[in-house]
Amino acid sequence: MSYQRMPQLPPLQGHTYWLAEPQKGLLETLYALEPDPDPMPLFAGTSFAAQVSLSPLLFTLSATDGLATQLTNDPGKLNGLLITTRESRTQLLQQLRSLLEARFLRGRKALLRYYDPRVASYLLPTCTGPLQARWLGPISDVAWYGGTWADEFANGKQWHRLRHMKQPDAKASPVPLALNDDQLQRLVDQGYEHFAWRWLVSHKGYEMTQVLDWIKAGMAAGHTEQKSLNAWLDSQAMLQGAQQG
Repeated sequence: MSYQRMPQLPPLQGHTYWLAEPQKGLLETLYALEPDPDPMPLFAGTSFAAQVSLSPLLFTLSATDGLATQLTNDPGKLNGLLITTRESRTQLLQQLRSLLEARFLRGRKALLRYYDPRVASYLLPTCTGPLQARWLGPISDVAWYGGTWADEFANGKQWHRLRHMKQPDAKASPVPLALNDDQLQRLVDQGYEHFAWRWLVSHKGYEMTQVLDWIKAGMAAGHTEQKSLNAWLDSQAMLQGAQQG
C-alpha cells in the first residue's frame, strides 16, 4: 500500500529531511539534536518570497539518532513532515516548491499548506496511483504524526506514511499543480470538521458525525456565516434535548 496509518514511526531510508512551519522550540530542538540542520526557507525564490519570514523550513537530518529518535519517543513535540529521497536537496526543494501554488476551479490559485500535518492528513492520502508522480516527484517517503480534526476529536492521532510506489522522478514536474475534485472535497471536509471541532470543545456529549450533519443542513438552509451557523448548532442541540427530555 502506498498510504498507511500506523502506531509507530516507520523505518525510513535515503536522505532524510524535516519540513516544518515556524513554531515554538523548532530551531532550538533542531540545533540541539542535529549536527548540521542547515535550514532552508521553502518560500525563498518563489512567488511567496515576500512572506519568507513565515516560510516553512527544510532541515537536513542525520542518518541516525537526532530528531528522528526524538520523534519516535515524543511524536507530538514538533509539527512537520519527515521526507526521504535518494536525490539531492536541490531536487527535493524544487519538488516541494512546485507544490506550494495549487490551481483549482478554472485557474484560481492559492497557497497550499500541505506541509501542515493537519492539511497533509486530508490531502496526502489522495496522492496514490497516477497522482504520485506529480505530488512526490523525487520523494521516496513522507511520514507525519497527527490526523484530521475528526481524529483529534476521537483522540486518534497516529503516524501516517505515504510511499512512492514507483521509481521516483529525479526532477520536479514542470506541470502546474492542479487539485482534483476529490482533493477539493477533502479541503471542504477539513473546514466542516474544524468548525464542528470548535463547537464540540464547549458542547460535550455529541458525536462529530452528528454535528457534521447539522452543519451541512445549516449551510443548506442559508447559515453560511460563523455566528449564524453557531446559533443553528445551538438550536439543533436544544431541539434534540427537548425531544429526548
